[in-house]
Order: sequence, then structure tokens, then C-alpha cells
Amino acid sequence: MHERFETRKLVEMPVEVLSTGSDLPMEFFTWDFSPRGAYFASDATPRIGEKIICSFRLDDSSETFCFYGEIKRINRGRREFDCGPVGFGVEFLDTTPFERLKIRRAIKELPLALLSPCRDKPVTV
Repeated sequence: MHERFETRKLVEMPVEVLSTGSDLPMEFFTWDFSPRGAYFASDATPRIGEKIICSFRLDDSSETFCFYGEIKRINRGRREFDCGPVGFGVEFLDTTPFERLKIRRAIKELPLALLSPCRDKPVTV
């Protein structure tokens, strides 16, 4: 398993997602979030490796963040090691250090993402 670069925070926020599989943007809610990626609780079934565009705002700020993302993990809840909510994890591919710093500051005071009920590690990507 790979090491995480960021601490995941429990953030419930809408994210607009545009994928190659749809002409219209879809709105998903994050289950946890970091400056390098997010986990979306959803019944959607993207493919591992699929590229998407994620757009969101933090707090009530007027700044909109827009990043390319790649689907890195899918949890359909069917396997013994599929813990946490059904959904998929996205890695942001083009965040700059300055954007990561702004996101880190905005979510600093939020609680940590929940730990998995079947192991002592976060259930996120």
C-alpha cells in the first residue's frame, strides 16, 4: 500500500465532476478530502484510471478550484476489505504547491476522516 502525503479531513462538500462518460457535469459530495484528493460517497461506477475534472469551492469563498483528477480506488462494498461508504477515490493531478497550501489552511480545523471499521487506517485514497 502507498504512503499518504496529506492528512484526510472529514469534509462534506459538493464537488462538480465532469467525465468523458457524460456530457453534463455531475455533483458528488465528498466523504473525506485533502489537498491531493477526495473520496466521493456514491453509487456511481467509474473505471480505475478514468480521468475527470473536479470543481469546488471551500467555505463561502469566491475562489473556485478546478483540478484534473484520476480515479484511484473504487469501493463497491462487496469485498471483505471494502470498508466505509460505497464510492470512489480521486487523486488530484495538477494542484500547485500554493493551491495545496490554501486548501490545507481552509480545512485545518476540521475533524480527521473516520477510521475504517475493519482496520486502523483511513479508508480513503
